[in-house]
Amino acid sequence: MEQRQSPGGLTLEEVDVFARGLYYLASVDNHVDDREVKLIEEFLTETGSQLTLADLSQRQFSLYEAVQVLETGYMRRIFVKAAIALVYSDGVYSDEERRALGAVADVFGLSNTEFGDLEQEARRQGLQ
Repeated sequence: MEQRQSPGGLTLEEVDVFARGLYYLASVDNHVDDREVKLIEEFLTETGSQLTLADLSQRQFSLYEAVQVLETGYMRRIFVKAAIALVYSDGVYSDEERRALGAVADVFGLSNTEFGDLEQEARRQGLQ
């Protein structure tokens, strides 16, 4: 059975997990900055999602669900790059954000080198 896709080319399940993951990372330091909100809202708009920030704040994010839903290395790298952009967007890269990103990278099976490469690529592309 074919899964419905968002206008952004992601399945609805991928959009849901992606958005919850971004919100989780934005809130892990107990402060969701306006710049983080803007990035999440842009993602929701571009994917045609009906989810709101209020929805995301009420729902849990599971790293293990993310591994199941974001199955390919490509999707996982896209998520990590977006996550890097998000945590850097407010100009503060907190210890909580660093640990949470590390946990994402670990669960996705990314080495320190691969994570560092994604971080550098995100910076080169101006995603921060």
